[in-house]
Amino acid sequence: MGLLQTMGTGQGYLKAGILGFPKSGKTYTGTLLAVATRQMFGSTTPIAMFDTEGGSEYIAPMIRKLTSQEGLVVRSRSFDDLMKFAAECETAGVSVCLVDSITHPWRELCDAYLAKVNAGRKSRHLPPRTKLEFQDWNPIKEAWAKWTDWYLNSKVHVIICGRAGFEYDMHTDEETGRKELQKTGVKMKTEGEFGFEPSLLIEMERSQKINGNIQMVRRATVLGDRFGLLDGKIAEFPSKNAAYDKELAVVRKFFAPHLEALKPGAYAPIDTTVKTDMDVDENGNSEMYRARREKQIVLEEIQSAMLRGWPSQGKEDKLAKIGLIQEVWNTGSWTRVENLPTEILHAGLKVVRAKVAEKLGEPVPADATEAEEIAKTPEEVMGTTDLPW
Repeated sequence: MGLLQTMGTGQGYLKAGILGFPKSGKTYTGTLLAVATRQMFGSTTPIAMFDTEGGSEYIAPMIRKLTSQEGLVVRSRSFDDLMKFAAECETAGVSVCLVDSITHPWRELCDAYLAKVNAGRKSRHLPPRTKLEFQDWNPIKEAWAKWTDWYLNSKVHVIICGRAGFEYDMHTDEETGRKELQKTGVKMKTEGEFGFEPSLLIEMERSQKINGNIQMVRRATVLGDRFGLLDGKIAEFPSKNAAYDKELAVVRKFFAPHLEALKPGAYAPIDTTVKTDMDVDENGNSEMYRARREKQIVLEEIQSAMLRGWPSQGKEDKLAKIGLIQEVWNTGSWTRVENLPTEILHAGLKVVRAKVAEKLGEPVPADATEAEEIAKTPEEVMGTTDLPW
């Protein structure tokens, strides 16, 4: 076999995503999941966090208590710093890395691109743009793909937290017939396709239980589990306590089926290198486009040459041009001429120019006779159809 390989070698690294609205427990749950993952895999190296909101100082005591180690942190919102953090986590052998929140590097990347565009506009004395435009998204998404590729293929357990936002769609009211914008779901506020990348996607919500006492609970709903073990499962995590042991036990037990399905050390990366030869030029034009354009040009040159020799719309000139088409290409159909191979059209153009030069008393090109043999087609004459003049 060449490209084909045996599937089922396993996936060895947790790739989780946690989304939720403010104060829903994303950071707290993500940290507990990181500790549970570290324990279940028997890791001894630190947990690292890319902190965009200052949450690292609040979870530091929990990491210290549960792992007997200090957590590592990078406090930044820069996309460049995120990529440096990712590379350093892998080379330093970090057990689990937590990114909270992934929303900020995405926004910083967009803002950095717009700032770069406006710097260029300022140098040309143009007014600044206030928002991104359609043509901007392709280079931004290309830059973002560096993070996506690392997230999928890194030999590190990665947990990302992201702010939730509502998805909207247009629906038609059955009674009024009017179109209305309605909420259709919840998504992570980041690059549009990234929400599909995590192998374990969790939505966090907060609510109050009132049983004589008001109690805040944080509810986790598994939106997607690629192993299919936790899809749709819901768990309620208890309120915080100083020991952290009860919360860790609940989180570890709930997510254990997914974590146990991972195979320590297994590595099944996706090849993300760009290999496909698109055969386009510097203007993005394909070979097929260039061939069509070349044919269009030579057809226009044939028409132009004929009009130079027989410029009028009178019957005599029209018949002369039809006769020339018949003589050169052995057909009276312009549609058939349009569908001839380009090399035959080029040869025919030389013949047409020679006939026009002869008619106008101009020097005749020396290669006209050879071109005449190439231009002749053996197919059956199809009759006259609409001509371009």
